[in-house]
Amino acid sequence: MGWLGDTVARILQVMVEAVIPAWVVPSARELTDCHWIAHTVAAEVGRACRHAEVCSILDWVTSDLPDHGTVQARVVDDDTGTIAWLIGFTGIPPIDLPRRNPDGTLYTHQQLVGEYMADKWDGPEERNAADRWARKQAARNEKLASLVPH
Repeated sequence: MGWLGDTVARILQVMVEAVIPAWVVPSARELTDCHWIAHTVAAEVGRACRHAEVCSILDWVTSDLPDHGTVQARVVDDDTGTIAWLIGFTGIPPIDLPRRNPDGTLYTHQQLVGEYMADKWDGPEERNAADRWARKQAARNEKLASLVPH
């Protein structure tokens, strides 16, 4: 089937059967988003890219189901940050992911404006800046989410 076909089969299996080791910290949704986006970009760009490396690590974790100790031993050799993210050393995913609500929907423009304005004075300049930022973030979320089949 080739590395791309195998990856698609693995991602679908993870989504359907929840083949995720118990030690994985990110949610199943985050893991699925990360796997699909990494796979999609790697398929477009080629295997010699960061996304392909992320995909390879996610394939390993979801197919071999290594124990926490085995994974932790490999964290030093992982230049992508994927393993550190999976085991909870960092909350920052190895690639950009869409921002989602717990129900899987994307953050709304209003949620993003609220986030931006949380520590700002509520003046017209700040509201305009918040609106511009939220529109940019919402477009980014839409683009990333479009890489994940539903």
